[in-house]
Amino acid sequence: MIKAVLIDIEGTVSPIRFVKEFLFPYSKERIDSFLKENASNEKIQKIISQIQKIEKKELSLEEVSQILKNWIDEDRKIAPLKDIQGMIWKEGFEKGKLKAPIYEDAYRKLLQWKEKGYRLYIYSSGSVQAQKLFFSYTEKGNLLNLFSGFFDTKTGNKKESQSYLKIAQQIGAKPEEIVFLSDNPDEIKAAAKAGMKVYRLVRPEDAQFIENFPYPQIKSFEEVEL
Repeated sequence: MIKAVLIDIEGTVSPIRFVKEFLFPYSKERIDSFLKENASNEKIQKIISQIQKIEKKELSLEEVSQILKNWIDEDRKIAPLKDIQGMIWKEGFEKGKLKAPIYEDAYRKLLQWKEKGYRLYIYSSGSVQAQKLFFSYTEKGNLLNLFSGFFDTKTGNKKESQSYLKIAQQIGAKPEEIVFLSDNPDEIKAAAKAGMKVYRLVRPEDAQFIENFPYPQIKSFEEVEL
């Protein structure tokens, strides 16, 4: 019996292009000024320390900024970058400069599943802070109350089955009681290996069907059976 639905964001509930074409460029163009304006902020200082630890050397503010911009270009899934992007996006969302698009079918099904008593969770490479911002400022309004919890890469790599076992334990459900939805085939394989029921979303603008893929591939949330 399914008790919970675990959901990816990019390419699953929202077009990938929003992150690639709007969120990433917005954070990249704001990093220089954001660091200068908030250099004395304790959270920023902690992020800078983490970056210096990763790079194994002392860095100027300008060097930190350049490293972060390089990481954005490389699409690095790394905590200090995700944390500072989350802070920059928070500013953008709150000022009304950013608004998250949601696929219509995903919006309808999320509402239905919530109403039927299923617990909904998000698992994304973006920080938990960024995830909450995303769902607080969508084109459909504030959807934050639909979700029972959020997970990011601090829980573990999305392509490793152990991460999904850890999530199942944290939400108090067996893996087989959880459905995982994502567009990423490696994430689908990892969740399936952990014992979860899986569906790979294939949005026309974001992904293509994989021939002989061992798990269900669907175009819409309407095809998900709980």
